[in-house]
Amino acid sequence: MMASDCDRLRALKAFDDTKAGVKGLVDAGVTTIPSIFHHPLPIEHTDHDHHFTIPVIDLAAATGGTTTTPSKRAELVAAVKAAAETVGFFQVVNHGVPKAVMSEILAAVRGFHEEPAEAKAPYYSRDLGRPVRYWSNFDLFQSPAAQWRDTLYMETTPELLPPEEIPPACRPIALEYGRLMQQLGRTLLELLSEALGLHSGHLEEDAACLERLAGHYYPSCPEPHLTLGTTRHSDPCFLTVLLQDAVGGLQVLLKEDYYGGNNNNNNNNNNNKSSAVWVDVPAVEGALVVNVGDFLQIVSNDRFKSVEHRVVAQSTGSRVSVVCFFRRQDAPTSTRVLRPIVADGEARFRSTTMAELIQHNRAKGLDGSSALQHLRL
Repeated sequence: MMASDCDRLRALKAFDDTKAGVKGLVDAGVTTIPSIFHHPLPIEHTDHDHHFTIPVIDLAAATGGTTTTPSKRAELVAAVKAAAETVGFFQVVNHGVPKAVMSEILAAVRGFHEEPAEAKAPYYSRDLGRPVRYWSNFDLFQSPAAQWRDTLYMETTPELLPPEEIPPACRPIALEYGRLMQQLGRTLLELLSEALGLHSGHLEEDAACLERLAGHYYPSCPEPHLTLGTTRHSDPCFLTVLLQDAVGGLQVLLKEDYYGGNNNNNNNNNNNKSSAVWVDVPAVEGALVVNVGDFLQIVSNDRFKSVEHRVVAQSTGSRVSVVCFFRRQDAPTSTRVLRPIVADGEARFRSTTMAELIQHNRAKGLDGSSALQHLRL
């Protein structure tokens, strides 16, 4: 190990040992960010001309918000299908989660992260077996650069998450929010199953349930041009549902070739960064952000896009988001095979197990590389 590598490892350990996260640095009054947070420059171009838009889909026809007819259901499935096949991201309204509950969970997550460091320290752990754990950067010791973000992870089922283990700031709203997300996830997976021409319960058989909830906190950053809140990545799950506050910073990497619905050359163009641009995902009042995960891109045989995304650091305001990941509770050890559904043509991915894909993601961390490229045929 070179001297510079030793210095970096010591800096990472020193930061981790504080158990105060990035918020601790801000509370200490840092005006320059430590070098462990420096990302390679330049950070790619963002589309501020709004050439692309993120679809907003009304789920009323599936959640009981309006009288459902076969034609309305078909229109909704078509809208979800179009978004999943092109952008890979969409926002949903009339989703069945009350605004009051959304506000309360955001406030609870913010409340936890803004507590004194000594109150949060007992939850700080890198033990993946703990049902509640707080840390800064799950891949702190793997990734080339640390991210300007702290996270509170919670399992989402009562048998795995005893109420007494939930931080007081998040009790009891975490379990209530998880219950509502489980219902919404089931609705979304039904729509996506139908969009693939399958029976409505097909994807839920594999995705099974909401596996975990992550409450991210992105403190204001004194040098946002040098770092990122979350590095470019895609999600190792079937589906992700995100609640974001109004601060902003979430961006999606969209490619010209498939945004217009041309998927024919996706295998060749997937690494063509010249035709890609970062697009802001705006905060829409009362909306939740939904994105396709890696598991679903594999199972759909590349029809649905698990699009890479990131969060940029901000100089003003602290961003809070609550992210729900849909996959089997036993996914990290599951031998269940993810196999492409081939309607016509050939399989575009080799089959893999959930455990293999998750272990691959953990090993590489959020290093900016595609999580699926090694599976392409």
